[in-house]
Order: sequence, then C-alpha cells, then structure tokens
Amino acid sequence: MRAFLETVRLELRRFVRAKAAAMLLVASLAWMVAMPALVKSDGTAQGAREIYLHYSLGGVFALCCVTLSASAAASLAREREERRLALSVVRPQARATLALGRIVALTLAGSVVLAAAALAAGAVTGFSRSCAHVLSPVLPSPRAEAEEMYRHYMADPETPPEVKKAKKSLVMRILTQRAVDNYQSIAPGETAQWLFAPHPGWREDYRVRMRFTNDFDIRDDVRGAFVFGGFSGAVSNITQAVATIPLARDGEAPVTGVLAFRNDGEHALMLRPRRDINLLVRADAFGWNLLRAYAQLVSMLAALLAFATFLGSGLGRAVAVFTCLAVLFVSAVSDDVIAQYPDPLESDRTDRIGLAITRAVSSASQSVASLSPLSALSQDACVETRETLFALLRNLVGLPLLFALLSGLAIAKKPSA
Repeated sequence: MRAFLETVRLELRRFVRAKAAAMLLVASLAWMVAMPALVKSDGTAQGAREIYLHYSLGGVFALCCVTLSASAAASLAREREERRLALSVVRPQARATLALGRIVALTLAGSVVLAAAALAAGAVTGFSRSCAHVLSPVLPSPRAEAEEMYRHYMADPETPPEVKKAKKSLVMRILTQRAVDNYQSIAPGETAQWLFAPHPGWREDYRVRMRFTNDFDIRDDVRGAFVFGGFSGAVSNITQAVATIPLARDGEAPVTGVLAFRNDGEHALMLRPRRDINLLVRADAFGWNLLRAYAQLVSMLAALLAFATFLGSGLGRAVAVFTCLAVLFVSAVSDDVIAQYPDPLESDRTDRIGLAITRAVSSASQSVASLSPLSALSQDACVETRETLFALLRNLVGLPLLFALLSGLAIAKKPSA
C-alpha cells in the first residue's frame, strides 16, 4: 500500500509541476464563464438552463478527457523512452501498481476539476430545484417487435427481393432501430392507454411529459386529457413541441399504473410511445442529482484513463497518445456516422468493413458511457442511484483494476525502450 500511495503522490506532483493541472483548471473555469455567450438557447429561462448545464459540464468533461487521457497515455511510455521504467519495475512493488497509481492520480486530478465545474454550475442554476424520475411505458422490447416485423416482411410478396436476400442480422438491425420510433395514431375522440411499472417513488405528485407530432404540422392544435388513477390533467397545446402536464387529484381511484389519454382535438395525433410519452414522479433536490451526475462523470473518466494507461504501457509515447485520441474521436462521431450512412443494406463490401469497425468502437465506448448523465441533468430528470452505483462499480473499480493488470503484463513484456 505504501508503494501504491507513493506512486500516486509522484504522479500527482509530476502533473502539477508540468503546469497541466493549473492550465486545465483555468481552461475549464474560462469555458464555464464564456459558454453562455457562445451557445444561444431558445430564449426561455428553461432553455438557457438546459443549454448551460449540458454544455458547461460537457465542455469541461471533454477537456478533462482529452488532457488527462493524453497525459495517461504518455506517462509510462515516457518513462520507458527515458529508461526510467526499468528502475521503477525493480522496486518492491507489483508492476500493476505502477499503472494503477497513475490511473488513480490522474482520476483524482480530474475529479477536482469536475468538482469545481459542478459547483459553479450549481451556483448559477441553484441547488434547490427538484428533479423527477422519468418512467417509460411498459412495451415489448424493440428486438421482439423487430422479430414480428421481420416475419411479416419476409411473408409479404411486395417486399423487395434485395431485402429478402439480405442477411437476417442486417435486416434485424434495421428493424430494431426503427422499432424504437414506431408510431401510434390516436384518432379524434379515441382514448389510448399505456401501462407503467410501479415505482417506489409514487406519491401525490405526477406529471406527464408529451412530445407532439402528427401528419400535418407540429404546431397543430392538440387538445385532450390525461387520466392516471384518481389524477387527471388537461392538454391544450398549439406551439410547443414538448409539454409537461401536471396531474391533479380529482377522485379516489387508486393508482394502477395505467395512463390514459383522450384525444379531444380535430386531428389524429401521432406519437412514438417509447420516445414521446413519459410519466414524471418527483424525486429529490437538484443538488443530490448533480452529485450523482458528478460521480458518473468521474467514473467514466477513470475508465478512459485506465484504457489510456494501458496503451502507454505497451506502445511508444506518440503512438499511444495518437491512438487514445483517435479512439476518443471515433467513439464521439460513430453514432452519427452509422445513422447517416445512406445505404441501409450496406451493399458495398469496403464500407461494411468500415461500419463494422465503427460499430465495434461505438459498442465498446457505449458500454462505458451509456449512462452519461448530462442529458438527464439538463432536463431535470433524475440520475438514478442504482445506475450511479453500477457505473461506479464498473468504471471506477472494475475497469481500472482490469487495465492495471493488463498494463502490468505489458510492462513485463516491454520494460525498456
């Protein structure tokens, strides 16, 4: 333990002496101050708040990722190039400790910068505002819907031959993506119902968040009413694309988890249940939500630094830094590249190879960043405690230990330049 703590101390001292810590902190606070002038909202106070929370903390997190991952990738590689790594290895400590100490040290540095940014964001937006658990309707999984759609398409004689000849895995991937956006049409005078699973936080405070879409224009008049047990709320919307409708008690009917909407408008209402309908249940204050979001960001940073340290343990400094930054860039744009690829059947073989690599990087990075809390935080959605604990266990404990062990093996194979 003493050797580990000494490794952490030395790495922190090196990072501070190189003035990287001071520059990162100054750049982060400067971004927090300058961001509102650079990014414009929709003109509303809520819009400005969402933009500020999402992009202020997001920008600081991006700065920490780029700066600290480059430092982590270069740390062990630089010692090897300077022929100091062999001296560190012969000290009475495990090789994995060398890597783990650097991961912990740089994670601590990043956590200080993120803490300063989070406190600044809380000071600007206020800590007392409440957040809400965001519940979605209980529906069949997109994969199950895609299986049903696949059987229908394959049995339909009008299905194009190229679709029938395509690999099932390819067609299923397309159908699964589209299942998330499946629309439901609610005719005038019709009532639609959605089931919600019971939630421990259910109480006398419910709201419905609804996104409005239809066949004509998103600004068409939408009128109706929601009923949730003994709670109800009226909908009258002309201009908003997203509206939050509070539900007030008007009866003694128990809450059964069924949310009903009656369309009283003149037009059919089309919406995507998976995306356009949410039940909001009041949770705790924004300060606690910010703390959970901060914990998730730190855990994601730790996982990234662990990977960067592993690269530096086996590659040269320039190659390790370049590879780490390249992976960061590809993971950031991979989803957009996949979504905007014009040929859904991927008929070009060369493109299929590139898309397979892009999907692999996206899948690997999403396993770490899938619980990214910035969107939830900016929309006052509760960053769930269970998800936060899972992120801490996997990203802050599991992955750093795994990559530290792998780094120790790499150091044993290549202890010197």
